[in-house]
Amino acid sequence: MSIHINRTLNMKHISVIGFDMDYTVVRYHSKNFEEMVYQEIVRKLVEEKKYPKVIETLKFEYVRAIRGLVLDRKNGNIIKLSRYGRVKAAFHGTKELDFKSSQKFYKGLSVDVRDENYSVVDTNFSVAYTSLFSQLVDYKDANPEIPFPAYETIETDILDALDMSHRDGSLKGEVRKDISKFIIQDPEIVVTLERLKKYSKKLLIITNSDYSYSKLLLDYTINPFLKDHQHWSELFEIVITGSSKPAFFIEKRAFLKVDPSTALMSNHDGPIVPGIYQGGSAKQLQKSLGVHGDQILYLGDHIYGDILALKKSIGWRTALVIEEIEEEVASIQKTKKVSEEIRVLMQKKTGLENELNELYAKEHEFGEKVEKTEVQTVFEQVDQIDQKLVELIKTYNSHFNPYWGEVMRAGYEKSYLAEQVDRYACIYMSRISDLNQYSPRTYFRPDRTPMAHEV
Repeated sequence: MSIHINRTLNMKHISVIGFDMDYTVVRYHSKNFEEMVYQEIVRKLVEEKKYPKVIETLKFEYVRAIRGLVLDRKNGNIIKLSRYGRVKAAFHGTKELDFKSSQKFYKGLSVDVRDENYSVVDTNFSVAYTSLFSQLVDYKDANPEIPFPAYETIETDILDALDMSHRDGSLKGEVRKDISKFIIQDPEIVVTLERLKKYSKKLLIITNSDYSYSKLLLDYTINPFLKDHQHWSELFEIVITGSSKPAFFIEKRAFLKVDPSTALMSNHDGPIVPGIYQGGSAKQLQKSLGVHGDQILYLGDHIYGDILALKKSIGWRTALVIEEIEEEVASIQKTKKVSEEIRVLMQKKTGLENELNELYAKEHEFGEKVEKTEVQTVFEQVDQIDQKLVELIKTYNSHFNPYWGEVMRAGYEKSYLAEQVDRYACIYMSRISDLNQYSPRTYFRPDRTPMAHEV
């Protein structure tokens, strides 16, 4: 796969490369992992939040959610936004809302995702949470006689149960029991990392996961494939666990030194030297490394926690890992012929609409007689094209998510996620091994993007 470039990035000037761990250095079997998360959330809702036991019969639907959706907590809706914040698709629970129904909620206005009533699905770790929210909205609607929390409380309870599952180690415990079921071993990632090291790049890991879990995953995914190093701790000069991103990029917090043999932690004062740490802050790390912000490239999968916060606060260069891009690009390639047919038909439709405008002007502006049959003939041609377009668009959409379509588009416009990627990611890719197709000295330059008046 290619590296997709939003702004210039000269790798010769990059001396430090930091990586998130989950879904970046370490790849997950997403469907398996999210199904396990889903089941754990349901269990906690029943046991801790006293939800009716019947919800344990619900079945996980992986395709119900994609990255970039927005939960309307107040109304029980899940929506997909364009780059301008306009609602382009909407579901109430699992039931699709048509245009008129959607308009009743949003009235054609732009949605401000900063409003507390909205929650953005901006990482693969949110699939289970979103899928379950939609199903519990259905359950509430279908059982009005049963006391059940408000939609926003349902969302809060799901999030609480998810956070609880991370804190109490139940999710990590399941991964430990059967790591191959949830974690992908990708030797190409190790090849990429060792190649970057050969070009004198300092490699770091900055992850929110704790040390013991990080060690488990790195031992499994990195150590078996190393050629130039004996252990992943030699590959990564500094490893920071429990970093609490995005706070790591924004706040001033103390570092703790981690003893890799015992996992015990101690206070750490002074410069950050090679080793393993917990907590801390990006500014102190950068100062210890002795480099400017634009000499550090950070790669992560979370648009907010990994990319947006650091871009706004400390100015590191950014790369976003979006695994879904690989499948999306493949689908776009498969649908090229259909896309061209749609484009040609839209041109014809535009021409016919112009004919109708001319006929209208002829009659109403210039007072000339226009035969009704002439107008009717043009309308019939437009109708024929619309029928063909409906079928072609169905064919096109069938190659993408059955409920939400493309990740990076909302209709003809860029999706809200795509807009965030454009604004905050210098480059993006499907996995970090995509870097191996390029020299670590590559000068990435974006293509000139024409403006509307230049086309």
